[in-house]
Order: sequence, then C-alpha cells, then structure tokens
Amino acid sequence: MAREKIPEHTERATTLCRNAKPESKQYELLDGKVPGLELRVNSKGKEWSLRYRIKVGDKWGNRRLPLGDFPTVTVSDARKAALKAKTDISRGVDPMGDRQKEAEQRALEIEAKALEIASRVSVEEAFERWMISDKPTGRADGGKSLRSLFSNDVLPAIGTRQIKDVTEADIFAITDGMLARGVNRMAQLALAEMRQFFAFAKARKIISRNPTSEIKKTAIGKRPKPRERVLSIREIRQLDQALHSSSLNRVTHIIYMLQISVTCRINELCQSPWAEINWKKNEWTISAERNKSRREIVVSLSPYSVALLRELHTLTGHTKWLYPGQNELTPVNIKQAMNHARDRQLPEGQEPIKGRTVQTRSLVIDGGQWKTHDLRRSGTTLMQKLGVPGEVSERCLNHVEGNQVKATYHRHDFEREMKRAWHLLGEALSVITGSTGERFLDEVDEDHLKDIDDEVGFLNLVKQHYVKPDPAMIT
Repeated sequence: MAREKIPEHTERATTLCRNAKPESKQYELLDGKVPGLELRVNSKGKEWSLRYRIKVGDKWGNRRLPLGDFPTVTVSDARKAALKAKTDISRGVDPMGDRQKEAEQRALEIEAKALEIASRVSVEEAFERWMISDKPTGRADGGKSLRSLFSNDVLPAIGTRQIKDVTEADIFAITDGMLARGVNRMAQLALAEMRQFFAFAKARKIISRNPTSEIKKTAIGKRPKPRERVLSIREIRQLDQALHSSSLNRVTHIIYMLQISVTCRINELCQSPWAEINWKKNEWTISAERNKSRREIVVSLSPYSVALLRELHTLTGHTKWLYPGQNELTPVNIKQAMNHARDRQLPEGQEPIKGRTVQTRSLVIDGGQWKTHDLRRSGTTLMQKLGVPGEVSERCLNHVEGNQVKATYHRHDFEREMKRAWHLLGEALSVITGSTGERFLDEVDEDHLKDIDDEVGFLNLVKQHYVKPDPAMIT
C-alpha cells in the first residue's frame, strides 16, 4: 500500500512529518512538492534526503544526499536545500561527490595532524620503543649488539632530535664518521640497522618517510672483500705449537682448536653451556636460537674433539659455560675471545695495546695474520682435502641451501655422512698436531711430487699415521 505523500502546503506537511511514527522497518515519505526529496523514518529519528541520478563517466549512478534531521531542518528548509542541490546537479555538479571529497580531505588532515603529533618524539624515545618490539628482542643476543651500535654511533649524533626531522644528510654524517675511523663493515651494518629502525617508525605511523630509503648500501664505504684465509695443514700444526708456547690461557687454546675440529663459529663455542654436550653419545647440540642459520644442528664429536672437551671440562666444568667470563656467571665476551688472537699478531715493532699481552707476535704463523673465523674455514677446507663432498661439508657448517628447488626435493639429512666427515677431520688433526706430525707433513709434501698414478693420497696418509685412541683415555 502506497504511503501518503508529504503535502505541498507547508503547515500540513509539517504536521504529517511530526506525526510520522517509526515502524519495525525504515520507511520513506516522499515529498509532493520537490521530486526526489524524502523523509526517512526509523527508530533513530527522521532524516531529510534527496535522491537523484547523475552521470559519472559513461554511466549513470544513483545518489542520496543527506540534508539534515527533522525537525531541526524544517520542511521549508529541506525543500530550499533540495532545490538548490537540484540546480547544481542540472549543471553537472555532484553534491554528494563533493561532500565525499571534503570528508576524505578532512580525514587526510586529521591523519596528518595525528602523524605530526606522533612524530613529536625523539629518536632515542622511538629507539627504546623499537627495542621492546619483537624484531630486536628476537635476535640471538636479545638485541645487545644492536643497542651497543646505536649507543656508540647513532644516538650520540641524533638521539635528542625529533625523529621527523632526521634527514638523509644526518644518516650520511653518522656513516661517514664511522668510515673515517676505518670501520667500513660497521658503517654498512649501521645503515642496515638504521633502515630497519626507521621502517619500524614508519610502520607505527611515527614518521611518514624513512630517511634511509633512498640511500643505497653501495654508497657507504667499500664493498667488503670476502676473506679467503685458510690455514694450511703445516700452519695448523704451527698454530697448535704456538698456542702451547704462548702465555695464552689453555681455555682459549682449546676453544681455537675446537673451532677447527667441529667447524663452528667462535660465538657458538663461547656461548655454549655444558648442558648442550651429550657425553654418552659424544654429541654437541647447538640450538637454533644460538646460531646464524636459525637451525638446530647436532655435531658428532670425534675422539680428538672429545679429548679437548674433556680437558676443557676440568678447567671450566664447575661453571655453566664452556668458556665463562671473569665472573663465571656469564659466558665470555666474544670480542675478548677474538682479541686474544689479534693482540698476539700485531705488526712487527708495534707497541702492545695498553693493558694487553706483551707477547705481540706469539701466534704469528707462516701464512700471515689469521682470525678466529678463518679457523672454521680451515676446518671445512681440510674436510674437502680428505675427500668429503661439498654437499656434506656445507651441512657441517649448518649453511642453509640457497637453491629453493634443490632444498624442496633433496630431503636426505646426511646425518651419517656428516658424522664421518667430523671424525675424518678429527683423525687428520690428531695426526697433524701429534708426535708424528712433522714426519706426516714431510710425507704429504713428498707425495705431492709423485706422478698422479703413484700418489698415496692425503686421506690414505692420514689413515697410515692415525692411531685410534684407547676409549678409556677419552671418557
């Protein structure tokens, strides 16, 4: 049943509108004077609106223009507003579209205002907010190295500045200062970390633009050349003897040789608790949280490695850590463990660093300076010399397969092959550093001079010299 239209007479129209009652469903009272004008009646009240059609592009579309609530907007006012809108519509103006644009503009202004207020925070305040987020706290060290980098180089420069005012020039000033100190790698790392920090601030609507986004990493310093230093088998023997002869503590000596025999990173050893060592199975489990690959790895310990760990246990077994710090409650600082090697390989004639060892040349070997990470590389290279396939030695390093197709289809775990690789490596190190090491090295040199068909081969020479230890001596 059609509803009564709103009368043309203003007073009668007002009476009808006032007496209109809400029903279970919304309904509309059409105006009898201005086509398209209607009064929408529902439980929330009564609202005037104008229905119209307008061409948008090649198509016609229906629109509804709200004109206000009755009785605040009277019948007369609603009709005047509707007629004015219809005049605009006849000229091609879309009043509803204009209102939408105005609303969008107001929303943008409100958002910009909120962003401006949010950005009234200092870099230091934003940094502390970032540090309690999941990214920094999810790192292996809980964000300690990140805090150290910002505390030393970033915050002193821009910490008190409002984060919205930081520019590309400020970023370059920080990295250029680091490059001037000769810390090329740290400057590049600083850019990467600042990029993450400002990306966090942008994602949290603290800033509208990341000042590092246009800075290419190639613009910061020189591209670091991958280290290629590998200790030869003769240098490995020289290193072991130099470690015995130097004043360096026996704990660090053992840690360095273990790096070669288990092909691990220095931080993985230094931060390892004794609880990770399974003496019954002769295995060391490095948890996913503590290694760069974020993947747990179980290292099979050769008799050579077990003997070193047994000796180490007599020195540090009363603590939680393989290599405890001075207070024995925490693991040793990794830089301290690395500095022991650096301080004992200073250029000839250079004065010792204040407060450090005076034996500045005690760990120098034939091939020149070595670093702790070179020991891991030397161990895996020795594996290859023993005939261990690269596929296996890569897994002993716990490297992640970069070829996604290969990683998807090649699912063999190589557990047995890895165990054999670590044990072959242990046998070679036992021979190289053992009592017959010099004779073995001479025989290796002589073997290299033979025709290829007459060579005994490195692995066979190791097997000839290797004496399997009495199990009772390493348990």
